[in-house]
Amino acid sequence: MAALVWFRNDLRIQDNPALAQACAEHDKVYALYLFPKTTFVDTHFWSPRKTDLLWRHLQQLQQDLAASGVLLKVKCHDTFSQSGSIISDFCAENGVNEVYFNAEYPVHEARRDKAVEVALKHHNVTTIIKHGLLLVPPGQVKTQQGDYYKVFTPFNKAWRKVLAEHTDWQLTQPTAKQTTVSDTPQIPDCPAPCTDTSSDWPVGEQSVLSKFGQFVGHSLADYHEQRDKPAIEGTSKLSAYLELGVVSPKTLARNLQSLSPSFPHGLEKGADTWLTELAWREFYQHLMFFEPRLSRGENYQKQTQGVPWRDAEDDFKRWCEGRTGYPIVDAGMRQLNQTGWMHNRLRMITANFLVKDLLIDWRKGEQYFMQNLIDGSFPANNGGWQWSASVGTDAVPYFRVFNPIRQSEKFDPDGSYIRKWIDELKDVPTKHIYWPHSWLKQRNQQDYAAPIVDHSAARERFLTTFKQVKNG
Repeated sequence: MAALVWFRNDLRIQDNPALAQACAEHDKVYALYLFPKTTFVDTHFWSPRKTDLLWRHLQQLQQDLAASGVLLKVKCHDTFSQSGSIISDFCAENGVNEVYFNAEYPVHEARRDKAVEVALKHHNVTTIIKHGLLLVPPGQVKTQQGDYYKVFTPFNKAWRKVLAEHTDWQLTQPTAKQTTVSDTPQIPDCPAPCTDTSSDWPVGEQSVLSKFGQFVGHSLADYHEQRDKPAIEGTSKLSAYLELGVVSPKTLARNLQSLSPSFPHGLEKGADTWLTELAWREFYQHLMFFEPRLSRGENYQKQTQGVPWRDAEDDFKRWCEGRTGYPIVDAGMRQLNQTGWMHNRLRMITANFLVKDLLIDWRKGEQYFMQNLIDGSFPANNGGWQWSASVGTDAVPYFRVFNPIRQSEKFDPDGSYIRKWIDELKDVPTKHIYWPHSWLKQRNQQDYAAPIVDHSAARERFLTTFKQVKNG
């Protein structure tokens, strides 16, 4: 009998435990990827750029799998609820008796997988579930009381302790037992086409591994110093590939593990800081697993549910378009709109501004990010927005309101990031770049937006509002 590997956010050959086991135990292996357009685009707000990246990568993955004798088929459908019947039919048509896949942890994905298990069982098809999404699956990092960690710093410490006990860092490669597949089926047209395909985002597993190798060789050592400077290429920009599973966190961690015999301890500062970013990614995935209400748009801190957010569509529109009159905020939003990506420091600054200066519901910003980010990850995006809004776990204290001018002075000291993304300010001297309005007015230049709000007054408004809710 044959096996089926159901690909999801694990679109790779290396370090893919579901694919490796299927190939080890079966001579005939099929692969299937399902794209539920309504669920992903309309409900989960996948951006066109993310879908385009996925589709380009699927073309390459199909070729790579074919070289190993695995046939990949791609099917477009409507919603998660159809997954069970589609996979059952595929198994019946191709003589498949075992289906392998890697677990996913948000509530809708977990429910989908359970429904697929039930449907397959009715057709006498066995499901084999592996863990290939995270380095440490949910449930393996617990407090002394057996609960999950609600704060990042102790989670990170415990997570590293589990990693230190991990002994299997060997590369996992599927064994090819078949002849090369020559007649691969055509992949359907992309269901959410994007005309703005960027060369900044190559596809294919080997291209991404090469990208990571360049980061390790050129940027990892200084990562702790350069990662907060948006004007330079100081980050790995692997987030979009981690989100689709083009590269495994195990592959990345193994490279770091080779740098220290006492891994995850003993790393140089840059590598240690980058490992902490992997820990943040896993922390938010664990939260999604243990707190299903996060998938329903609820605040993690229940006492903050009653914040009276402003209904201010014009202000929200100006924020979306990068026309707030605060250069660092506008630069970040324009980078997002033009490229589908935004530097992480700018994600924090723009989110903080929307919630605390404009007092607009964080969920509106969360959705806008997902609709535009090429690396949109629901757990990480949700966690980041709740952190910025001071309503999540491990959240920034509500009384900490970013001053956009101070933030730009600190992280864009010569104004080069602002000038890159705001054409109206390209000639403004560094002395005035963070707050250019007086300089522009003296020269009768009125093409840049006036300030949408007075930061000091907006800060006091937010603090008063939030304090009343907290003290309820």
